[in-house]
Amino acid sequence: MTIRMRSTDRACICGLTGTGKTVLTQYLCTLYEKTGLLIYDPLSQFTAFKPEQRYVPKSNSIREFNNVCRQLCARENVTFVIEEAERYLGQGKEMGDDTFDLINRGRNWGVGIVAVTRRIQRLSKDFFDLCQHVFFFKCGLRSRGYIEDMIGSKETEQILHLKRYRFLYFNVETEESEVRWLNLQGVHPHLEADKPGQEVEPAPRDEPPGEIAPEGEESEKRAERTVQPRGEPSSSVAQGGWKPRR
Repeated sequence: MTIRMRSTDRACICGLTGTGKTVLTQYLCTLYEKTGLLIYDPLSQFTAFKPEQRYVPKSNSIREFNNVCRQLCARENVTFVIEEAERYLGQGKEMGDDTFDLINRGRNWGVGIVAVTRRIQRLSKDFFDLCQHVFFFKCGLRSRGYIEDMIGSKETEQILHLKRYRFLYFNVETEESEVRWLNLQGVHPHLEADKPGQEVEPAPRDEPPGEIAPEGEESEKRAERTVQPRGEPSSSVAQGGWKPRR
């Protein structure tokens, strides 16, 4: 299965702490740097990226998040990566007007969204329904019902028993799925389809992963399988660090 992501797509990356979702998120961010990127970084984990590409909130305030969304509604060609997304796009939580507009209409303005969460069961189902891609790392038992409602029991069982650095990729539009793994051996780790019995080495610090390639493909074909953001390049957000206007 080939994973093709446009810069205006919606995606969700979910899983327990330490399963590999931040490593995958960092990799995807490197692909979107040239086409426009803003990371909402409440845990301050993305320090390797330029100050103008990340925003560290001062609080968990929905109002502060909505203010950032208001600024993005006026922009084009940017991918918005939201860490701890369940805090701001939570199931049953009230969304600000600008957040709602960005989630539902941002694609028309060239704005893509990647939601990263440790607690998929707390993420808004409305957002999930709008996603084209979901990357499931191992999730907790409390998420079983939520995931089953979304993709079925067979895939849910796979997700609950995934090993570290393995994930199930689910294409929401085609309803196809495949287990892949983070190959973290070597200087530039990459993602490959799952190989039974193969061990995976721990992720090196501050080293972004490389390409995504399915099992059995020859190395010269991997470039064709790499996740490539699409869209026109955009200018940087702001010099000296990204700050929303009030």
